[in-house]
Amino acid sequence: MSEPTTGQPLIASRWVRVLDLAAYLSGILLLGIMLLVATAVFFRYFLHQPILGSQEIVQLGMVLVVMLAIPSTAAHDLHIRVDLLDKALGKGGRFFADLLGRVLGIVVLSLMVWRCVLKAFDTYEYADTTNMLALPLWPIYAVIAAGMGMYAVILLVEIIAPFKTRGLTHD
Repeated sequence: MSEPTTGQPLIASRWVRVLDLAAYLSGILLLGIMLLVATAVFFRYFLHQPILGSQEIVQLGMVLVVMLAIPSTAAHDLHIRVDLLDKALGKGGRFFADLLGRVLGIVVLSLMVWRCVLKAFDTYEYADTTNMLALPLWPIYAVIAAGMGMYAVILLVEIIAPFKTRGLTHD
């Protein structure tokens, strides 16, 4: 499980294309946020006219940026890794450490997805909105749940793939 990253996804290519599209959307959204911040700074300091609600848009936008990009990054195995104990653990130890990390990741992500889904339903039911612009909050919770859910599925695929391709060995 701990081979050098190749950037080659383990999941079906049509799903990777959807995840990559979400990551591109994330990049476009980040560019929009940067332009909004630059414009807001210009308006505030040079024209003495702040853009009301720009901070809300930036906060919600950054949540979307991260949640749209994480599944693609995980699918391509491009997360940053710290391998301090890899040599001490050996191949078998690395395999089980990676397996444990992925299982714990699935458990934590599943709990977070469950809580975000419940929160999305609550914010929808009570029509919760942001303070300044009255933007609905339930879509944000839905995107968080979807992003973390996709990440959990990718971790599950990463657990199954070595067994599927090489049997029960871990060399």
